[in-house]
Amino acid sequence: MSNEQIWLLEKATGLSATELRMQNIKPDSLNLEAKEIYMNMLQQRKNHVPLQYILGQWEFMGLPINCRPGVLIPRFDTEILAEEAIKFLMKYEKPKVLDLCTGSGCIAISLAHFCKKSQPLVTGVDISPVALELACENAHLNNLKIDFILSDLFECVEGKFDCITVNPPYIPSNEIKKLQKEVQQEPVLALDGGTDGLDFYRSIIAACGEYMNESAAIFLEIGSEQGQDVFVMLDMLHKFENVKIINDLENRHRVVYAQKGK
Repeated sequence: MSNEQIWLLEKATGLSATELRMQNIKPDSLNLEAKEIYMNMLQQRKNHVPLQYILGQWEFMGLPINCRPGVLIPRFDTEILAEEAIKFLMKYEKPKVLDLCTGSGCIAISLAHFCKKSQPLVTGVDISPVALELACENAHLNNLKIDFILSDLFECVEGKFDCITVNPPYIPSNEIKKLQKEVQQEPVLALDGGTDGLDFYRSIIAACGEYMNESAAIFLEIGSEQGQDVFVMLDMLHKFENVKIINDLENRHRVVYAQKGK
């Protein structure tokens, strides 16, 4: 059986993959109730409902993150950004962290979890009430205290931070309908980055310096072909230094990092 079949069987039966193997349970041996649940989930997959929405939960940085329609699904690629931000924060004691476009809260939650010793004060921001409700739920699920604010980027944000993380919408508007059908079922609000996909980077980079302490860093997830454009935006502002592009495991541009000068 494929991994997907096993995950669906786990959901339908409430058993772990190990229990399924030990009891030799397969789709054709399910009881009536479990089979009905399983077949319903298969039909949803045929209708291109994302697997994560059907399962209701996914892992990010090894942590459980609840998923549901209306909120962007956590992706493995975004772990690159989280890992880099965690490495940066390790040198701080009680750093202030801002996670813009927080969505499910997966980045904010991973930073709060893996930087526990430094006791970071993490704030997550999103324009979507649906996303913030889920982010709060996920913070509680992982036993973490995180402040979440309803805000259009920096609009309702106060104070300065030692680290800003952002996974903004970055798909060019005319590319949305060309995405996989599963991705098209995710909220357009979390995908559409404007005509060239760079609208949010322009807004964030223009304003972020006012919200950063000296030597603070910003980490921006990017599309694989946007690295140079975002690099130039940051590099042109003299308040930033050490601007660099970080590649993912497939050697594609994935994150742009910059540090505010003194």
